[in-house]
Amino acid sequence: MLGLDQLNKGERPLRMVAWSVGAGLLLLLAGLWQVQVLSGDKYRQRQEVQSFRTVRVPALRGRILDRNRLPLADNEPRCRLDVYLDELVPQFAVEEKRIRRELLATRGALDQTEPSFWQRLGAHFSGRVRKPSIPVAERDLIKRQARYSVVSNIIAQVNSRLGVQVTRTEADLFQHWRQKRALPFPILDHLTTAQIAFLTEQGWSIPGVELEQVPVRSYPNGKLAAHIVGFVKRNDDFDEEDRAFDYRLRDFTGAIGLENRFDRQLRGTSGAKSILINSSGYRHRQGEIILAEPKPGDTLVTTLDLALQRATEDSLSQVPGDERAAVVVLDPRNGDILALSSAPAFDPNLWIDGVSHEEYERLSDPKMKPMFNRATYGYYAPGSTFKIFNALACLEAGVLTPETVHDKLVSPGYFQLGDRTIKDTAGSGEFDFRRAFIKSSNTYFIHYGLKLGLPRMLAMGRRLHFGEKPGLHLAEEEKGLFPDYSEVAGYWNQGNLANVSIGQEITVTPVQMALAVGAVANGGTLYWPRLVQSVEPSDSLSEAAPERIRPGQVRSELGLKPEYYDIVREAMRDDVASNEGSGRAARVTDFAVCGKTGTAEVKQGRRLTDKITWFASFAPFESPRYVVIVMVESGGSGGGTCAPVARRIYEHLRDRERGTGSLGMR
Repeated sequence: MLGLDQLNKGERPLRMVAWSVGAGLLLLLAGLWQVQVLSGDKYRQRQEVQSFRTVRVPALRGRILDRNRLPLADNEPRCRLDVYLDELVPQFAVEEKRIRRELLATRGALDQTEPSFWQRLGAHFSGRVRKPSIPVAERDLIKRQARYSVVSNIIAQVNSRLGVQVTRTEADLFQHWRQKRALPFPILDHLTTAQIAFLTEQGWSIPGVELEQVPVRSYPNGKLAAHIVGFVKRNDDFDEEDRAFDYRLRDFTGAIGLENRFDRQLRGTSGAKSILINSSGYRHRQGEIILAEPKPGDTLVTTLDLALQRATEDSLSQVPGDERAAVVVLDPRNGDILALSSAPAFDPNLWIDGVSHEEYERLSDPKMKPMFNRATYGYYAPGSTFKIFNALACLEAGVLTPETVHDKLVSPGYFQLGDRTIKDTAGSGEFDFRRAFIKSSNTYFIHYGLKLGLPRMLAMGRRLHFGEKPGLHLAEEEKGLFPDYSEVAGYWNQGNLANVSIGQEITVTPVQMALAVGAVANGGTLYWPRLVQSVEPSDSLSEAAPERIRPGQVRSELGLKPEYYDIVREAMRDDVASNEGSGRAARVTDFAVCGKTGTAEVKQGRRLTDKITWFASFAPFESPRYVVIVMVESGGSGGGTCAPVARRIYEHLRDRERGTGSLGMR
């Protein structure tokens, strides 16, 4: 009241002060009105824009199916445990304070306490500013230690309750906190059914920990067809699309096989969501908005037959000793790959959670090479299986004729070329074409190969597309070593021609051999191999049309007379049917198998280091529907090692046709 009385008394200076204060208050109120009311929406929108972060959400990967639509690669729901760091902020603060107090106590500083806010404020105005007892850089380390201490305690509780041994390093947590603070920190990637049941029944009371369900790539058949299907690996590389996102959820990319070759179609289209974060970088649990739903990847339907693939690999597993081999089963009527195996194999599921050091060492074995696809990427000297094509070249050139194939050639049991003696396991005696073929006489085929000449011998191989990639839908393809005559003219001589005549000094892949034998079986047509039937939208309601790969696409025609194929096919039939034949171990009752064995020597200098054994075949003789190629490294012989593998596969095919009908053409 005294102030009002003084104002009424007319004390002018005091009135001026009062009016100034009043005007200031009015100005302040006007400013608050401007900010809170008139411009409130603008600032609110700006705050929201600054507080949201975009997250790339990967799409569900497309399935890979066999020709009967059975899964070769699929997706399965997997439960994991995540820690939401934002819920642990109060615990971080408590732990940080505890660590600071302990540190001060060990240093004996400030009576083991730090100044309060009011103490620091009073000291500032009194001019007695107390220096911080802990440097700023050290405070950051304390905060980091506090976070890890809290999270480690939570992980210990998880380990105790679930009976697991989960470990996360301090570096893991710090990297996540620095780069992905708004996302949950994963602590257990794969919960078992029993663990999920325990959590569901007993409830969960550890703060900040939640059960999340995520789709994960799976290979339900394990090692079966692993080299063809391939596997996926973690993809942490950013592309142009990803630069628009602040974060990306865990994603995978195809590493080898069909997973790699069709990665773009299988990956689908990623989606996006936004998450609201606070000023400390933690996300608000209720602030998530889906911006775009991810679109699942396409479905890949292959030409493989899962049951035949399993029978093929089971047959191959019975090879004695170190199993290093390959098998190709092909339909000679259209080039479809029905089964393709490489041994040893690997389990593609290993890469989902990461390969251990011990497992990686096993997969890197320089001799066994489990990751190496021997069927498409390995190239080997074909040995005596090349005599099939030597014979066709000689018949086409007139060196052999339908009449002269009955002429007898006397062999001393070896072939003498200058001062070089080439051994002949067929032994000595008289050989016409049929007997030379089924006994695999080197002398006979070198004799006629030298008459044929190098240009025509190599030309036949090139017409069969040896020395060219087969054209499968795989990155893991090799073309082998089969020169054009122009590449070797002038420095290859009769000795080289003798070697080529019996399948040495040249190399082919098992897939190339299958396609070439398929041309003999079908009468001269070389098809492009087909491994994928169609690429289809995963969404059954999609209007997009499936992309179908037409079967039976012709690559070339040999153009030989039909009787030439008949002569060779009959000799291949007799190689299995005759008790004198080298391929008799492939004989199947009521299923006429036609084949040719082969054994190629691998040398370093003049020292023999290994043998490559083959059995190249088709069946049945009357109406060829299957080509089976078996190749085994370090085998005993083509007839003793490879032919029994082919027999077991043909028995499966015969029994299957009797029960359910032929695989047929699709």
